[in-house]
Amino acid sequence: MRGTTFKQIERLYERSGINAIGASKHDAKEVAREGGAQTWQEIGREVRIYSYGTADTYRDVWRSALDFAKSEHGIKDVEKLTPEAVQGYLESRVEQGVAHSTYQKEAAALAKLEQTLNRYSEAHDRGNTYDFRSAIAETRAEAHTLSKFDSSRAYEDARGLVAAVSDRDHQITAAVQLESGSRIHEASLIKPDQLQGYRPDPTTGDQRGVIAYQGKGGKVGEHLVRPETYRAIEQRISERGEYRIGKDAYRDSLKAAAAATGQEYTGSHGLRWSYAQERFAQIQEHGDSYEKALAQVSQEMGHVRASITEHYLR
Repeated sequence: MRGTTFKQIERLYERSGINAIGASKHDAKEVAREGGAQTWQEIGREVRIYSYGTADTYRDVWRSALDFAKSEHGIKDVEKLTPEAVQGYLESRVEQGVAHSTYQKEAAALAKLEQTLNRYSEAHDRGNTYDFRSAIAETRAEAHTLSKFDSSRAYEDARGLVAAVSDRDHQITAAVQLESGSRIHEASLIKPDQLQGYRPDPTTGDQRGVIAYQGKGGKVGEHLVRPETYRAIEQRISERGEYRIGKDAYRDSLKAAAAATGQEYTGSHGLRWSYAQERFAQIQEHGDSYEKALAQVSQEMGHVRASITEHYLR
């Protein structure tokens, strides 16, 4: 689809058949139930949009998500929107620390965008199928902590938390996150070709293991971890062919470790917050300015905008 973000979203809304303003939402739900829909999610995939307020809110979110997809993933056409771009957008909102109610609203809007795109594809014989459900679900575990924290989500004793993680693989992943500021999906799956050997830390000069990763929009980045963490990953890869853990079980381990150390559980993302604050202070202690420290931490965390990193430094 061609045109500006605004024109694409308006065209999608007008020509998909999602607009049901003036019709009865209650009747639509009953029809959905009669058709076999049982859960709220199943019903939601059948009902359309029935109020001007909801339509305006959803289209605002759709435009923001497409703008994000353009800048971070190079996707200019709403019909080419991917689950990865949708997930990336919601993850960026979690990183920005939006209110939990805002996250819920935007997740609902993107679920409705999936339905709208499928309707448009069917109505215009495009042959496309869209499924954003797994991508949206992937962000919910981190988002549930948003309502609890109005300021910093960094752990008071992040190293103590990592040491208290009982499962060895989960402890390695926690160490990777704390030492490099990596996101959970970057630290939970590491393949052999990502291991890049050792080199000095640009700030401290200490030897560090280098783990390459592919970030948002296919951008390649590097995470630096302590030699002992790097060797632990090497060993697991030599045993199994790759390093992989289950994210839900990992979060459960962090939650138990937080309870054991008397800390508020802030999700795996809390380790990323802890990294940002410790690394920023470390860089400044070595004589660099606020601006240089902010730019370096932003680059290391894979942030395009320094304003997102500043949010972590509260």
